[in-house]
Amino acid sequence: MPTLRPYQPGDRAACLHLFDANTPHSFLPEERPDFEGWLDGQEGPAEYLVMEDQGDIIACGGLWFSPDPTRPAGFAWGMVHPARQRQGHGHTLARARLDRLRALGVPHATLDTSQHTAPFYARLGFREVKRTPDGYGPGLHRVDMVADL
Repeated sequence: MPTLRPYQPGDRAACLHLFDANTPHSFLPEERPDFEGWLDGQEGPAEYLVMEDQGDIIACGGLWFSPDPTRPAGFAWGMVHPARQRQGHGHTLARARLDRLRALGVPHATLDTSQHTAPFYARLGFREVKRTPDGYGPGLHRVDMVADL
């Protein structure tokens, strides 16, 4: 049974492997340096989780925090290995992040994602607030979403 735990620097290579496995369907190659920066802690106040199953990291996802009361927190860099998708792991990871935000008293969560994963987040209570065609790059649209907690 997979378990969630906080990210550790030793997880970096496995998380980069997840990113690469989800490229170019969910991420573009040019986004990799941004993800590396996130893993290296260059993004400010944040938390990151990994999901481990029998010693393998099969999913990861984080939260960012801001003092801006209109956008106090949100999801960042969530992904599941393609071979492990549609097995409930993404749902478990998203629910854990939503529960963490609720425990902190955050009123709503924001995220941006592609048109491919927006329906998944909509099923979790996120609603689309903006869509930018080719917002990440050709053929990969940016969908901004929010969920009231």
